[in-house]
Amino acid sequence: MPLNAIIRQKRKEIGLTQEQIAEYLGVSTPAVNKWEKGTTYPDISLLSPLARLLQVDLNTLLCFNKELTEQEINHFSNKIVETISQEGLDAGFKLATEKILEYPNCALLLHSLAILLDGSLIMSELLPQEKEPYQEQIISWYERAADCNDEKVKNNAIFMLTSKYIAQERYERAQELIDNLPEKSAIDKRVLQANLFFRQSKTMEAIEITERRLLQAITELHGILVILTDFVIATGNLDRASQIAEIASETTNLFNLWGYTAFVAPLQVAIAQEDMKKSLSLLKSLLSSAIKPWNIQSSPLYHCFPAKNTGEYGKKILLPLLTELENSPQYAFLQSNVEFQKLIEGYRKMQ
Repeated sequence: MPLNAIIRQKRKEIGLTQEQIAEYLGVSTPAVNKWEKGTTYPDISLLSPLARLLQVDLNTLLCFNKELTEQEINHFSNKIVETISQEGLDAGFKLATEKILEYPNCALLLHSLAILLDGSLIMSELLPQEKEPYQEQIISWYERAADCNDEKVKNNAIFMLTSKYIAQERYERAQELIDNLPEKSAIDKRVLQANLFFRQSKTMEAIEITERRLLQAITELHGILVILTDFVIATGNLDRASQIAEIASETTNLFNLWGYTAFVAPLQVAIAQEDMKKSLSLLKSLLSSAIKPWNIQSSPLYHCFPAKNTGEYGKKILLPLLTELENSPQYAFLQSNVEFQKLIEGYRKMQ
């Protein structure tokens, strides 16, 4: 809200006339009228008494705000896009620079405009040497955003900035920025670290980080599919649950996960269907896979991993699993079956 509107609004809120304002400040009524119309402004010496009279602070009176709202930034970003389309890249940069001078400490504005103009620069037809001054400006904005107190904006800026420095072969600075990123955040710093290692010809280190990211991502994906299978079973849509369970099983096989995981979701569906034959078959496969070592290095996806002794882990989970199978009402339709009982007894003897 501009100064003239603030004066008019606050004057009316406290019930003063323009004449009263003029008398208190020692100016003419037409002067106050011009302030409220926006044709002239109060003298600087009158600002403090005017603010006290209107019962506001100077920041409110002068419409000062260090930050912009996300909505305001989005609106201004659209204006820059329109300016670049109509007047060219240089005009867009000039408009952005003026806004940043107005709000120099607004980290979200700095980061948002850096990303916007970075993308516009990439899409431009400028030659590499013509892009350099713009690139320097963009990097300076990322640097300032990376030094803010807003963790989300800071980390996003560091991510973009690190990518820039890797491309410029400024590897030491890139590593410094990666080290400043938290281990756990919305941004996976391992993406940057792997890329940096690769550019430094540390190929095996880059592969190891990427393999670990892959295994974590696939394990999480499989876990989500198992949970989703359970939720869909609860809706009674067993056909859909069976399809999801099959995808979970295929994920295990496609990405060479521990064999045990291939049977978890399909067994959930078979139990829900109370399919005796299928449940027993899947249960045999699940228990057998649980005690088999996972030769992770045999997969082309995980060469950098040490061999995982999942056989020992499987034996540890075997006892609670057998106890659940014997006692949970979920498996009541199986518990009186002779084949089921022998299966459980055989695995208990391994303990």
